[in-house]
Amino acid sequence: MIIDYDDPTHWPPTISAFLEEHHVFFADWFGDQTLATGPRYDALIWQLSALLRPHEILAWHCTRLREPEAAMILKAGMELPSVDTLTKRINAALADGAFGPEIAESFRLRHQADSLTRAGRIWFLFTRPRNDDGVQDFFRFWGGESLYAAIDRDPILGPVLRSVGTPSIVEAAIPMTYFQDSLGYETDIARQYCPWRAGRSAEGVPHDRAVAPIPPECIRRIIAFLRSGIHRSDWLRQLFEAAFP
Repeated sequence: MIIDYDDPTHWPPTISAFLEEHHVFFADWFGDQTLATGPRYDALIWQLSALLRPHEILAWHCTRLREPEAAMILKAGMELPSVDTLTKRINAALADGAFGPEIAESFRLRHQADSLTRAGRIWFLFTRPRNDDGVQDFFRFWGGESLYAAIDRDPILGPVLRSVGTPSIVEAAIPMTYFQDSLGYETDIARQYCPWRAGRSAEGVPHDRAVAPIPPECIRRIIAFLRSGIHRSDWLRQLFEAAFP
C-alpha cells in the first residue's frame, strides 16, 4: 500500500491502529516528555518500522532537468548519484550543445560527486513541496548539489548552471526498504499522526535518502515548468500549482 504522508486518513490500517494505540505516549514524547522514556520510545519506533517496511511511500525529488534526462527517468528510473553518473550527464549535455567543451571540462574538474554525503543517495521529500523553502537551489541550478555546491557563485559557471534544464519535480512511490540509511522516517510518521489527530498541522519538512536506484515502475510522473520570461516567484508558484492543484 502507498502511504501518503499528507493524508493520515488513508494510511494502512495496521499503521493507524498502532499509532492510535500508542498516541498518548507519542504525544508526550514529542511534547513535554513528562512520562515518555527513551527505551520505550526506541522499542515503539522499532515496531513501527517493521509495520512500515512492507509498504511504499509517496515522495518528491526537487531538481532541474533537461528534457532528455526527464524522458530517461520515465523510461529507466533514477540512478544513484556518483562521479560516473554526473560525468555521463555532463557529456550528454555537451553533446546536445547545452554548453561548450571548456565549460564541460570545468564541471568535470570542480564537482563534489565523490563526497560521502552525496554519492549513492537520492533525496526525497515525503510532503508535497508548496514553496521553495530549503529546495530553491535544486530548482535553480542544473546538475544537482554535487555540481553546483562549489561553483554556484562562479561568475562564468554559475550562470551556465542556471541556463540548463527546467525546474522539475519527480513524483515516485518508493518502497520503504529503499531508505535503509534512514534519517528516521518512522519518527516522521509518528510526528505527523499526533498533531493530525489533534486537528493541527505537523511542523517540519520530512525527507530522507534512498540508497538504491529507483526503478521506472516507481516513477509516477515528472512535473516540469517549461515557460520562460516569467519572474522567479511566479514560475515557482505555477510549478507548485501545476503539480498539486
